[in-house]
Amino acid sequence: MKKKVLAIALLGFATMTMAQKNEVKALEKAIKSGNLANVKSLISTAEGVIGNADDKTKAKFYYLKAKAVLSGKDYDGIVKALADFEANKSNKYEAEISQLKTELSGKIVNEAIEDANKGKHEASAKKLLTAYRLNGDQEYLYYAANTYISAKKYDKSLPLLEELKQLDYTGVKTQYMAYNTATKKDEAFPNKQMRTLALKTGTHIKPTEKQTPSVKAEIIKNIALIHVNLGNTEKAITAIKDARANDPNDVSLIITEANLYLELGKKEEFTQLMKTAVEKDPNNPGLFFNLGVMSAENGDRVKAREYYQKSLDLRGDDINTNFNMAALILEDEKPLVEKMNSLGTSSADNKKYDLLQKQRNELYKSAVPYLEKILTVDAKNLDAAKTLKNIYGVLADMDNVKRMKAIIEAN
Repeated sequence: MKKKVLAIALLGFATMTMAQKNEVKALEKAIKSGNLANVKSLISTAEGVIGNADDKTKAKFYYLKAKAVLSGKDYDGIVKALADFEANKSNKYEAEISQLKTELSGKIVNEAIEDANKGKHEASAKKLLTAYRLNGDQEYLYYAANTYISAKKYDKSLPLLEELKQLDYTGVKTQYMAYNTATKKDEAFPNKQMRTLALKTGTHIKPTEKQTPSVKAEIIKNIALIHVNLGNTEKAITAIKDARANDPNDVSLIITEANLYLELGKKEEFTQLMKTAVEKDPNNPGLFFNLGVMSAENGDRVKAREYYQKSLDLRGDDINTNFNMAALILEDEKPLVEKMNSLGTSSADNKKYDLLQKQRNELYKSAVPYLEKILTVDAKNLDAAKTLKNIYGVLADMDNVKRMKAIIEAN
């Protein structure tokens, strides 16, 4: 009885094996004949029975599947098909798949470049990522991550940047240079062989080699900035500290960390980092502007004015700094007005009133240049025009009142 059961079981196994081989043969025939309409359904059918096939049949099936999928546009399917092939490959098909991968990756990269030129950054990034999965060239992974940033798909860029960080990718390349005797300039060549040819023909002399800059700090910086963009504040701070450890002199990283502390309400940490940034980049007007804003918020008006003036010394036509400076000056009007309103009608009080009025007018006059500067940059700035109209009205400068009214009415 046992023998009979065994015989039946073996018969069933033989039938299944035959079915597997028949499905694989049908798939091979469809691919060779170009009958792509049936290829997808044949792959699906074969996958249902291939699990128990012998290694030789499996290898052939996954080779055929990879070959079929590689000719299409299903980029996720391409990566999966190749993963299946790698898990079941044999030496017999490895060279053919390798050639197909090389051809396809080149084609996909060209398509990605075309997409990027058309502004289709997300589609371009996906193709670059597929090219990386095909041939393992980390440069494509780097470009895919940055192209997702261009597409503002930060959630898709982040894991790619993290992968680059884990791979310790630097992007450093050797550039093969030579001096062009016609243009009188050093030129870079795609490879050493092409430079050698140029040297032999005599068009170039003085061969040199140099390394391209590392992009490692940029990758870590982008990880931090994406966390900032996604609102992952604590992760962003951790990432920025990591980035600063790699590039301690990058002022933009210091500012980014400072702004994160500002978001968290840690004003002391913000101010200290901004001062560090100023020490490293003393000619950056934006740094002094931010320090001015923070000093004003903390009630240190003298320091705020000092920082705003330093910012204006470096960039005198900045609208925000001019406006903040004018606003800071005009804040001193309030206590003067309160004193004026508190006075009586005696002769002594009238003298005090006139003195305070004179101080008020001088205050207005000192704010005027900053507001007028704004109008030289933005002739339609309503905030500046309305403020100046009120100031000129108090100063009884009717010609300038009319000029400001014209600007206001024109807008």
